[in-house]
Amino acid sequence: MVDPNMDGLVSLQEYMAFMISRETENIQSISDIIQAFRALTQNAEKPYITSNEIYANLSKEQADYCLSHMKLYADPKTGSVIKDTYDYEEFVQTLFNQ
Repeated sequence: MVDPNMDGLVSLQEYMAFMISRETENIQSISDIIQAFRALTQNAEKPYITSNEIYANLSKEQADYCLSHMKLYADPKTGSVIKDTYDYEEFVQTLFNQ
């Protein structure tokens, strides 16, 4: 399960994807998912995630899905978009409110 491509090595990406899948088995709320995304960011206080952080921690398929469905993050004070940042909170809210 930890080595899906069965090459005998476990990359950091494979390990993180495995740990995320294990953690998400016990998710009980939207807040839990938001916290999981927050944990993937370099600074857990950020209300956004970068594409590098997503690709570093999820499989390519998972990352592609997230990025294709996430809106760019806009600073709530100025309304300006911060380059290469994505609004994971809005993404999670949208997924569960459909």
